[in-house]
Amino acid sequence: MIKIIVSIAMLLASSIVTSQNQPQNIQTQLDSIWKTDQEIRFKLIKLQQEGKMNSDETKELAQQMKTQDSVNLEKVESILQNGWPDDLNMQGNQTIFLVIQHADLQTQNKYLPVIEQAVQDNKTFPANLALLKDRMALREGKKQIYGSQIFIDSNTGKKYVQPLQNPEGVDKLRAEVGLPSMETYLQQSFQMDWNLKEYYKNLPEVEKLLEERKSAK
Repeated sequence: MIKIIVSIAMLLASSIVTSQNQPQNIQTQLDSIWKTDQEIRFKLIKLQQEGKMNSDETKELAQQMKTQDSVNLEKVESILQNGWPDDLNMQGNQTIFLVIQHADLQTQNKYLPVIEQAVQDNKTFPANLALLKDRMALREGKKQIYGSQIFIDSNTGKKYVQPLQNPEGVDKLRAEVGLPSMETYLQQSFQMDWNLKEYYKNLPEVEKLLEERKSAK
């Protein structure tokens, strides 16, 4: 059984616009990394939409994605040896973030200060830092802050917002980092409705499913 967590980080990808005036060798590397990072994920999204989450094709793609993520991380870590590069285009900066976002928790902890500094230097978006913090919190057994992480039950196809620290205040927190409201985000990205009462109703079920996934690893 495969349960795939879909991150809005990769869905933001479609809005990235390239620019001029950039270090060509690093930018060319990042362009290649971007392509390999995104292609597999969009294929997986398509399979999810077709209800094929447990298919052999999905399992094979998930394994390919894991392997490719490791290759991409090695390349990005090499790029970051001398700090976050200057004068990258928006896609280049976003690629660095996405590779870290798709890495394991240990790597994310290592590069969290780097992402925080990049936000201060206007090299990546505050929203990206929020997405990273959400993913890290859930991996550490905590609740997410900004509501970016969605769980899809591969058996039923039902989508859930993963546990939140402050469900009542989540929209205010999202606005502070430039993220749209939960209603807008869920509808546009996952064709889901945001309803606080429904969230609390579903919470025991999603917590049970997450515990089962954790035990299965």
